This record gives sequence, structure tokens and C-alpha cells, in this order.
Amino acid sequence: MQSYILLGIAIITTVLSQLLFKQGMVMLGGINFSLSNIFSLFLNILKSPYLLIGLFFYGISFLLWLIVLSKMKLSLVYPITSMNFVLVTIASYYLFGEKLSPFQMGGIFFIIIGVMTLSRT
Repeated sequence: MQSYILLGIAIITTVLSQLLFKQGMVMLGGINFSLSNIFSLFLNILKSPYLLIGLFFYGISFLLWLIVLSKMKLSLVYPITSMNFVLVTIASYYLFGEKLSPFQMGGIFFIIIGVMTLSRT
């Protein structure tokens, strides 16, 4: 049971990191990537509290994921991480006003059904 709790926390911290990354990029106004401005891009990332906190949560998620992998079957836990997609999509709807198409809503439904089915094995 403890491994499932760690997996849940890993999923939540991944979702938080993605939402913080998005907010950080909204605040920065996007990226125009080229090799000539890579140093400037790196400095802008370091100046963004949203991106730095997002990196922190992403690191926590990574460490938790390694712990989960050491205790559980990859064939079980990896599909469960698809809840990341569900939670990020729903949070993006509420936090960023992103629209959800009927196909996205259907996909979310099927992901949830799949995770529930896998969790019973």
C-alpha cells in the first residue's frame, strides 16, 4: 500500500511540475529557441520562480518514481501514470482556460477506466 501512496505522490508532483512549467512559460511569453540565444534562455529560466519550483517538483517526482520502480512491477505502475494526462488536462481547463473537445473528454474517460482496470490486477 505504501508503494501506491508513493506512486500517487509521484503523479501529483509530476502534475504540479507541468502546471508550474506552463505558468512559467506564460509569464516568460514563450521561447524562440536558437543556439545563439541559449545562454539568455537559460538565464530567463533561472529567473522564473514558477520554472524553478516546477523543476523542484519534477525532481521529487523522479526520486519517488525510482523508489516505486524498485518495489513494483513496471507493467503495472507505468500505465497508472497515465493519470498524469488526465489531471493535467483537467487542471489546464480550470487554471488556464484551455478548452476540452469531446474527443479529449472521451479519452480521459477511457484512461480512467483503464487505470481502474489495471489497479485491480
